Amino acid sequence: MEIFNYFLPPHIEFGEGAITNLAEHVKGFGGRRPLIVSDVGIRKVEILRQATTPLEDANLPYATYLDIEPNPTDISVVQGVEVYQKENCDVVIAVGGGSVMDAAKAIRLLTTHRPPLEPYYVDSDRTEKIRGNMPPLICVPTTAGTGSEVSQGAIITDTSLQTTNRWRKRAIITRFNMSNLALLDPALTVGMPQALTAATGMDAITHGIEAYVATKYHPISEGVALQALKILGANIRTAYHQGEDIDARGKMLLGSCMAAFAFQKGLGAVHSIAHQLSTDAPIPHGVANAILLPPVMEFNLPHVIEKYADVADALGVNVEGMSKGEAACAAIDEIRELNKEFNMPAGLEDAGLDREKLPKLAADSMLDHCHKFNPRQCTEQDMLYLLEAAF
Repeated sequence: MEIFNYFLPPHIEFGEGAITNLAEHVKGFGGRRPLIVSDVGIRKVEILRQATTPLEDANLPYATYLDIEPNPTDISVVQGVEVYQKENCDVVIAVGGGSVMDAAKAIRLLTTHRPPLEPYYVDSDRTEKIRGNMPPLICVPTTAGTGSEVSQGAIITDTSLQTTNRWRKRAIITRFNMSNLALLDPALTVGMPQALTAATGMDAITHGIEAYVATKYHPISEGVALQALKILGANIRTAYHQGEDIDARGKMLLGSCMAAFAFQKGLGAVHSIAHQLSTDAPIPHGVANAILLPPVMEFNLPHVIEKYADVADALGVNVEGMSKGEAACAAIDEIRELNKEFNMPAGLEDAGLDREKLPKLAADSMLDHCHKFNPRQCTEQDMLYLLEAAF
């Protein structure tokens, strides 16, 4: 039997008010001056203040870097490293969504590894080894979707033009990317608008589904993926329609975290395409996932009928009396119903994509690592077909 490596998530602290323990955790890591990585949107809605107040109350000085874009680039990463070094920081704290946490991981990497990022991408021709000699990382998610707080990946938009004549998203994947602490406080997600709740929630559901059917052998992740889908399916509608419901918000945050752990098993074609859409349209990642998920599930259906039947049951679909095939189709129908209920764009065209970009997107999707674990092997022509089907 082939040897596999499984990495369990970092220390996770969950609960309303967990953010008040932030200074205690920084000091526990030996930190004396953390760098808070975030974006201007988090500051505008006063979420950042909930993270800085505990530090100020503990008389713990800190620096901030708030220039992270929705699709973080290698340029902003390097600028963040410069702030870290100039301010003599010793801990990195990410406060935000997936983009912020991914950027924080890359910033942390370059504090002890020689820039640029190029040799650390998984598809680099001159890959350099990533070591564990990095400062502590605390991730404080403010959305319930990406699960970056417990994942091994960091998705960065490469602007270096060293491997392509176009900007594209690339991945840095290593167990050393996992945070030292994931601080999950559902109160930080209560203020999310409906559209963001829907997009991030569908992102988490996509993680759970793609991980469950991915081709890598990881029975632990499969169990976590199904449980994550049960939690997400039971709470996403409440979180969307009743955004102040702290119980639903908390369960979405936990479900998102679990789904991200599950995708150690791999993801699939949805993510290979969605990674390109967020830089070329741009379409928010969660929205892209939501639009692409039904056609990709239909594409995969003959290869994973029994597993899609499991997905339907996990999402709360009443599958009593259904055959496996009928239940599998019901899972796809449920995703379509959620998209409709959450007012997702009807297709990629409705989301703002130009049809002329489809061939380029199909080609770039084949450069992404995620489709390698899709249950049905993909060619560039398949990617074009899926884009057309989602258009």
